[in-house]
Amino acid sequence: MPPVLSASALPGHLQMRRQPSQARSRDTVHKIEQATLALLAEQGFYALNTNAIAERAGIGIKSLYHLYPNKEAIIGQLVEEWLEAVCRMQEQVREAFPQWPLLYLKFDEALDELDLRYSGYGPLWRAVTLIPDLQGLEDMHEQRQVRFWSGCFRELGCRWPDEELAALATYFYRSGDSARQCASECGTAGRWVWTMHRNWLIRTIDTALAEPDAGKALAALGLATPG
Repeated sequence: MPPVLSASALPGHLQMRRQPSQARSRDTVHKIEQATLALLAEQGFYALNTNAIAERAGIGIKSLYHLYPNKEAIIGQLVEEWLEAVCRMQEQVREAFPQWPLLYLKFDEALDELDLRYSGYGPLWRAVTLIPDLQGLEDMHEQRQVRFWSGCFRELGCRWPDEELAALATYFYRSGDSARQCASECGTAGRWVWTMHRNWLIRTIDTALAEPDAGKALAALGLATPG
């Protein structure tokens, strides 16, 4: 199954009250989102409130509440937009570049482009950790990522049993996500951090594709098998 989030996975009290259907309302949503991102960067989550968002966006507070019930709903919507963009991009890359490691290299390039397009989203992820109701959204996204990469590796010829394949996909996604975050915080050294980890992931998958026995694949990588 493709990992695209076709419907909102947010809890009911964090969903938009109305979906914008006209250009004017879509413009209002854009202003609210940009104001929220700017204020998160300047003040952090705890200082953020809907009155400040409306003022920064240049709209009335009633217009904001016409669309969103609270500040957490705005943040949740922003998170969903990012995750949906990632999932759409993944499917496009998978279709255009089905070979390994080109698939991953092109995915990496496309993710860099998304990071630039959503360049103001950095403070958003810090806010997400402070909103327990959004944890489920992250969990669902991880599950989709594990299914996506498991499917990719299977199509590429990996013959590991399903359980070991899911573990491989989980490691691939989680470690790659963490390494990207680490690289973004390391300044000029970040390029080296990410390049080293990306090359390790490519080597890991190369080995998994060539060796059908998961234990032997780990041994070939110089790793011990689970006890």
